Amino acid sequence: MDILKAKIKLISQNLPKLINSLPASFEEFQKDDLSRGASERYFQLVVDSIIDCNQILIEMNNLEIGETYFETFNNLIGKSIFPEDLLKKISFCVGTRNAIVHRYENIQLKREFEDMHKDIPLFTEYLKIISDKYL
Repeated sequence: MDILKAKIKLISQNLPKLINSLPASFEEFQKDDLSRGASERYFQLVVDSIIDCNQILIEMNNLEIGETYFETFNNLIGKSIFPEDLLKKISFCVGTRNAIVHRYENIQLKREFEDMHKDIPLFTEYLKIISDKYL
């Protein structure tokens, strides 16, 4: 349980940094390498911590361990930990995370920017739910 609390704390520390570093406009995101780099890094850290939380919750509840990061969300569906619609929506952050980390050439910068903005409210909801249940 201590490791879960530590991961929740990492989300709560890095999510505000993501919010503060992510420019409001795509034009600024596109032009400002420093802000974009910081946003990408904090996005990755938040997603990695969420995935870690998922894996811990899967182990705590003796659920099937998936083979991919995406499956860590699917394997929690229907387990009364998170709302099903939240898990379905937030699971797509894995693709954005992978594109950032592995520098997929086919990801469009505009899509990355839009996905990051779309995911922040989902991360906030995830953090609130997991904090209320496990802190």
